[in-house]
Amino acid sequence: MRGKLIRSLGLAAVVLLWTHAAFAGSQESKKSESEPFKRLTVDEVEKLLTEPNVYIYDGNRDQLYRDGHIPGAVHLFSKDIKEGVLPTDKQSTLIFYCHSEK
Repeated sequence: MRGKLIRSLGLAAVVLLWTHAAFAGSQESKKSESEPFKRLTVDEVEKLLTEPNVYIYDGNRDQLYRDGHIPGAVHLFSKDIKEGVLPTDKQSTLIFYCHSEK
């Protein structure tokens, strides 16, 4: 069931992978690092969800979240991402997705 829901969301979703450690560095080190974000395929997300320390966040409107979201996904808007909301483990992997209206 989870795979079916992930696949249906994948048709209209933008999924980003954020390695928490990459974001935690200073501004100076960010300039020399590559972008900490990565687009993922539905298959890549499905595989990551089986690993430890992976957190998934759904940035959809309230109704879209209620209509269906990836099991375990936390409903979180980008404007609400701040210190104290995300896991403190800097080695965790954060996955963000939202509906894309094209």
